[in-house]
Amino acid sequence: MPIALIALSVLLQAGTEGFLSGRLDVTSSLLFSLLAFVSSAAVFLLMSVLRGCRRPPAPRRPVRRLLWRMNIASAVTFLGFYLSLVWVPAALAASLMAGVGPLAVALIDTVRRTGAPGRASWARGGTLLAVSLLAALACVPPGELSRTGPTTVGGGALAVAAGFGAAYLAMVSRSLGTLGVDPVLVMAHRFHLTYAVAALLLLSRGGPGGQEMAFGAAAVAGLLGVVLPLYLLQIGIQRCPPMVTMVLLTTLPGLTYVAQVLFGDTFRPLSAVMITAMIALALLFARIEQRSRPVLRAAPAGAPKPVAAPPRRAGRG
Repeated sequence: MPIALIALSVLLQAGTEGFLSGRLDVTSSLLFSLLAFVSSAAVFLLMSVLRGCRRPPAPRRPVRRLLWRMNIASAVTFLGFYLSLVWVPAALAASLMAGVGPLAVALIDTVRRTGAPGRASWARGGTLLAVSLLAALACVPPGELSRTGPTTVGGGALAVAAGFGAAYLAMVSRSLGTLGVDPVLVMAHRFHLTYAVAALLLLSRGGPGGQEMAFGAAAVAGLLGVVLPLYLLQIGIQRCPPMVTMVLLTTLPGLTYVAQVLFGDTFRPLSAVMITAMIALALLFARIEQRSRPVLRAAPAGAPKPVAAPPRRAGRG
């Protein structure tokens, strides 16, 4: 079930990103982010009130600390990614963000010394990054790379930073899940810094202006590309190991390219082959990662630590 929710979230995000590709400038990107994440926070705050969501039995200080970290990581991830769409095609930006994700999880785990990944996980992460980049390059029109400049490099760097932010989000979300925090409560409080920074950056540019999307298009894109898919993703990632989550998210670039084609981009057979290979590898590696890691259950009331079930099968990854 968690994997199905993540997959549906990826489909919705890919469709929206394919639609936004080539339709944003810096101002409209910031305006879209402001509208989308203010709406998301408002919707889930209202839902938490109507549902009477209670705080988890875990101590409040760890939960607040994790939610603060989620606010920082969410701002880096989403503002970085949507700004990168201004300067690079959506498929390339999504490839850089999603492709770096599994390696980012492995690197963060190693630095924090919280269960260093085995060689197999490193190898799978490197393979997915390589295939993801090859698929992205196949999506770029011939001659486009020869015209790269500082803005293209900057857009790529923002996408990579977004990938590291997404990896950290998966890890923090997993921790909140083991503490029994309701995903609605998480969604109600994780985007405050994102829309605040977007508003400040928008004001620094003199307010709305430039090639803005129609308000209705922005509202629909925000609902289908942010509010709904991020809620589904939040439920899924609180129940999945971070490495499994990031491996599944590597299917995002390929599906984004498919969406770009549907919205008018040129179909390229080589791109289709590379994308199919990337999605197949991602699904295979997600299955391997899921089977080789222990299944974590939410901690019961009063329990200081999450309960870990024995792994289904011994593995080095």
